[in-house]
Amino acid sequence: MSNEVQLEREVELQVIALRAKERDCQTLTINLLKPESLIKPEEMSRLAMPLELDWQKGIILYGRAPIWLYGHLVDRFQDFPWVGCYDIRSKTAIVVKSNVPELEPGDTIPIFSNNVPGAAILVGGPPNSGKSVLCNALGFRVLAKTQGVQVYLHRANWDGEGNHTYETSDRDLAEKLRQKNKFKPHQHPQAEELIKKYFNYHAQATSNIREMVDLALVDVGGVPDPVKSSVVEQCSHYIVISNDPDKVQAWHDLCGKSLKPIAVIHSVLEERLEVIRTEPFLEILAGPWLRDEVRPVPEELLKEVLKLLS
Repeated sequence: MSNEVQLEREVELQVIALRAKERDCQTLTINLLKPESLIKPEEMSRLAMPLELDWQKGIILYGRAPIWLYGHLVDRFQDFPWVGCYDIRSKTAIVVKSNVPELEPGDTIPIFSNNVPGAAILVGGPPNSGKSVLCNALGFRVLAKTQGVQVYLHRANWDGEGNHTYETSDRDLAEKLRQKNKFKPHQHPQAEELIKKYFNYHAQATSNIREMVDLALVDVGGVPDPVKSSVVEQCSHYIVISNDPDKVQAWHDLCGKSLKPIAVIHSVLEERLEVIRTEPFLEILAGPWLRDEVRPVPEELLKEVLKLLS
């Protein structure tokens, strides 16, 4: 018997079809089998290509994965007629490599879906309450608890945070990226018009995302401004996480008319987990929600979110 230990795969590749205007497009979905942890670069040498992959057709890459894995796959498929990457926000495949005259890098292929829109949970609350930490942790826990479910975290705010903020071990670099990518439309001379366009864009992006995934988590930032109503209207549920009890009602006022509440989380800095009530929505006292620490998602909250996928 071999003494070699069979390592568990961290990435699975699967061929599906995405519907374009003129024909179905061959699509390679990238499924992370251990979404709660970072995959390792050595996974590139262990990738198993699906047998049904047609090397004579163009291909779209689809799924959440590190940029280095996307780069590896584009290089690996360089002899395909063309290679595109799916952009869920615009609902298009963007051509990044082409060996055929009818397509060039930068061309876009509109993608359509007849699926019933997935659930979209808007997450709101005052600054420094833990919105982004909660969204990131909740997304990972849902993926870890389910199979074949597509979850997308959409950050509809300009604080400069992204998935890289929580998925890099270099915290100083993550903070530099966050500060560098901060968008400050309120300081622009045409701030009112610019901010309205900003949230209208994210409203359309949220709508597009829901057509392609089972669950979207939408982080809209820390101010319950009515200008965000266009994004609110594209969601189905909401969670409030707040370090100030007096600021919770403003989020109910913004979201409660069109969305169903899932939970209110009273964010505290000490180690706490207390369920205050379960009806008419979940109310929890929990903390701390710190950016540099992995925070477990309360099981009561996870159960309520998983109900949306059943």
